[in-house]
Amino acid sequence: MKLVSIAAIVAVLMLPLGTAVAQDAMGGSFPTVKLKTFDGKKFVFPSDMRGSELNIVFLGMGNNRESGELQQGQLLDWQAALDAEEVFSGRVMPYHFSAMSSPPFFVKGMISGAMSKSYEGRFPMNQAGILYLKDLEDFAADVGLPLDDQPTIVIADASGKPLQLYKGLLSDAGLESLVAAIRIASGETAAIDEDAAEESVTPELVGG
Repeated sequence: MKLVSIAAIVAVLMLPLGTAVAQDAMGGSFPTVKLKTFDGKKFVFPSDMRGSELNIVFLGMGNNRESGELQQGQLLDWQAALDAEEVFSGRVMPYHFSAMSSPPFFVKGMISGAMSKSYEGRFPMNQAGILYLKDLEDFAADVGLPLDDQPTIVIADASGKPLQLYKGLLSDAGLESLVAAIRIASGETAAIDEDAAEESVTPELVGG
């Protein structure tokens, strides 16, 4: 069993990006939403996310176009900063989704086309898309996500269940907090601690 030190968890929670919230406190699991990613492929959120340990969900939930576009840019900045920290792999995979109450069907294509341009050359198009919802407020309430103008990042497990919630603008302290939380949740920190403990054991001398 992988063990995480109490001190490491407390250190993450004390950093100022935002409080890590347990799944129960967030209100439950993501509802299932069928969509097409920006490469045109069918996708079922959250079950089609493929991180074998964690999925990092960059979630824009603007109440209007201006807020949505602003959060989209802020979340891309977060993702680029995490890329530079080398936290992503097949074990920990990033996804970008913009969640909004569903508009009339004839404008969905225009919205998708406009939003997809922001990801071109910056993020895999098969890992980003729009969650068209019956009601954005109900979606947020089901998961326990506050609706505001702050970018939302959710650490989810391999099945897509929310584990921790982070909100706020990119900052050095916030980035340190989120990187630490991801490494703890993925077991990477525990593995490093175990390796260090093994190396600290004095080898038994044979012979004389």
